[in-house]
Amino acid sequence: MTLPIYLRSLLTTVFAVLFLAGCASGPEVKSISKAPDVSDAPRNLLVLAISAKENNRTQMESALVSRLRTEGFQAEPYGPAPSLPWEDSDALREKVNERLQTQTADGVLTVSLVRKNRQIEYVPNQVVFNPVTTNIGALASVTYMETMTIPDRYEESTEYILRTTLFDTDSGKAIWQMFSSTIDPKSLEQAAREFARVAVRELQKSFTE
Repeated sequence: MTLPIYLRSLLTTVFAVLFLAGCASGPEVKSISKAPDVSDAPRNLLVLAISAKENNRTQMESALVSRLRTEGFQAEPYGPAPSLPWEDSDALREKVNERLQTQTADGVLTVSLVRKNRQIEYVPNQVVFNPVTTNIGALASVTYMETMTIPDRYEESTEYILRTTLFDTDSGKAIWQMFSSTIDPKSLEQAAREFARVAVRELQKSFTE
């Protein structure tokens, strides 16, 4: 059995913890594809986050496994593996194959960072009008508009594009794949939890529609 997991040198992290100005947005699904000849999703999964950073891997795998188990799947994290050859796709594939010889799983779910986009947007100055009410007596009040000018500024954001792939262990083929994006996650823990919720939801939808 051959498991075609392809890596690039940029897949060295899944998420980074960022504390930037502005509001964080949850995961957005960009695209989903499923093998047309597969009707049922594997239910016993080995979960592998492709990242050389152990803390990132641990949190992502834990979040996915927890969500999968909640939804009725059997799932196990790949777990600690600081010496895995992340930048050598052939060697990594062999390591995963060796793991599958000792662990029962009919599917492997992987998640990896495809791209990180840093964006800087210029926001021109804005004039905001706020209603202000002032009491002028026991039974009377007057309302006027207060003007406030917000100066022009630059807003910076970072978008993380993730690829999630489900492989069938018998054929070694990818049978489901999702691309998603997250902008300015407030923390790795929250980002992993929200990502797991969306990924498992979309995985189930794809095999029930």
